[in-house]
Amino acid sequence: MDAFGSALPDDHAAHPPDICVICEERSLIRTLVSRWMEQSFPFRLIHVNHAEEIEEEHYQARLLVLSARSTLFDGELAPKKAHFVPIVFDDGFTSHNARWWKVRGAKGLLDLRDSAECWAHCISLVLAGGEAATPAASSALEEANEKHGLQLLSKREMQVAQHLVRGLSAEQVAKKLGTTVGTIKNQRKAVYGKLKILRATQLPWAMGNGVGRSGVRL
Repeated sequence: MDAFGSALPDDHAAHPPDICVICEERSLIRTLVSRWMEQSFPFRLIHVNHAEEIEEEHYQARLLVLSARSTLFDGELAPKKAHFVPIVFDDGFTSHNARWWKVRGAKGLLDLRDSAECWAHCISLVLAGGEAATPAASSALEEANEKHGLQLLSKREMQVAQHLVRGLSAEQVAKKLGTTVGTIKNQRKAVYGKLKILRATQLPWAMGNGVGRSGVRL
């Protein structure tokens, strides 16, 4: 009690739990994902069937756990005004699908073939500011990298390629990465050379990013 006799708020009231939005239309899968999240994290869970059901009041959520069967927000993984960290899950990532979502900006890839413990570890790494994938999703990514020659790209070249494949110009990429347009153009040239392509229109396919399961062509 404080000096005025009113009860002081407990930690839960003073610090309400972070929000996690789970986007999945299949009820059994949604229940499983929710159970795994509740086992490891004190999130307040919000469930939606489709991405377009996410309202602006949810944009302050800390985490978006999105089914790989979902469609995108106008070609983007999350609305531009949203602050949540996007994680994508699937019940069996293929090399193509894993690379497709990774290029779109997913910070984590979770495969339902992996355990709840693997999910918790991966999500913890993402919440700490990193990027991670559960073992099955990681294997799919490695297969994609080998298939498309992406293992040849440096970390910065991969960043440049990911921005370019989203339709950004060299000027926009330079601004995002805090460097010069000339540097980005040189890195773009290096990317084209390593992936054995000649023009920007070939880049999505070179990165395994043609048509995702959602049917959205980029």
